[in-house]
Amino acid sequence: MSIGKQRNFVPRGMMIRALVPVYLGLIAGAPLAMAILPVVAAPSPSWRIATLLVAVPIYCAAYVVIAGLLSRLTLRSIVAGKYPRDVSHDIYGPRRLYALCWTAIYYCAPIYHAVLAVPILKRAVFRLFGYRGSLNFQTYPDTWIRDLPLLTIGEGAYLSNKATVSPNMCLRNGKIIVIPVTIGPGTMIGHLTMIAPGVEIGSDSEVGVGAAVGVNVRIGSRTLVDHEVVIDHDVVIGDRCVVGTRAYIGRKAVVGNGVRVPPGAIVPARCVLATQLDVEALTADVSWRFPALSLER
Repeated sequence: MSIGKQRNFVPRGMMIRALVPVYLGLIAGAPLAMAILPVVAAPSPSWRIATLLVAVPIYCAAYVVIAGLLSRLTLRSIVAGKYPRDVSHDIYGPRRLYALCWTAIYYCAPIYHAVLAVPILKRAVFRLFGYRGSLNFQTYPDTWIRDLPLLTIGEGAYLSNKATVSPNMCLRNGKIIVIPVTIGPGTMIGHLTMIAPGVEIGSDSEVGVGAAVGVNVRIGSRTLVDHEVVIDHDVVIGDRCVVGTRAYIGRKAVVGNGVRVPPGAIVPARCVLATQLDVEALTADVSWRFPALSLER
C-alpha cells in the first residue's frame, strides 16, 4: 500500500519542482520580452523613444498579470487544514506554486510598490490571487501578508509596516497549519505586530506595536490591545476591552466585554475575567507577578 502511494506521489513532487523554473521564466521573462520587442521593432528613433517611455509600465502590468494568472492554476490548494511540508502532497505541493507567484511580486520591491500605489494594479493583483475582502485598506510593501483567499481585511483597516498577518504557520514537526484570518473594518494592526492563523479581530479595534497574537484568538470590536502584549493561543477577548502594555494573556483565557487588564498583568491559562472585580481579585494576589513556571510536553 505504501509503495503504491509513493508511486502516486513521486510524479507530483517531480512535476512541482520542474514547474518552478518554468513559472519564474514566465513571470520574469515574458514581461521583459513584451517590453523590449516594441523597442527593437520601432521603425524610427522617435518611435523607439516613445516605446521606451511605455516599456516600464508594460513590464509592470505584464509581470503582475502573468503571476496572478499562474496563481489561479493552483488557487484551490489555498484551503484551511494541517498538511505535511512535502511538495509531493496533493495540497502542499500546488500551494508552493501559488506561494511562488505571490512572493515573486512581494519580493520584487519596485513591482510591489507599484501594485500598492496604483489602484487598478492593486485591484487586479489581489483579485487574481483570490482575495475577496475590501480593497479599501492600507498596507505597506514590508507588511507580510499571504494566502490571500483566506485573508479578510475590512473597510478602512490599517496594517502597519513590518507587521505579519498570515493565515499559515510552519510547525517544528514538519507540518503547516492554515486557518483564515479576519481583520475587521477600521481596525489598526501595529508596527512589528504578529497575527497568527485563525485570528479574528472585530471592527474599530487596535493591536499595538510589537504585540503577538496567537493561533485562534478572538478579539472583539472597539478593543485596545496595547503595545508589546502577548496573547497566547485560543484566547477570547470581548468588546470594548483594554489590555495594558506588556500584559500576558494565558492560553484559553477569557476576558469579558468592557474589562480592562492593567499593564504588565499576567492572566493565567484558562482564567476567566468576566467582570472588573475578577481583574481586581487577580491583581490583588501578588502571585500573579511571579507565576510558577510550567513545561507542557
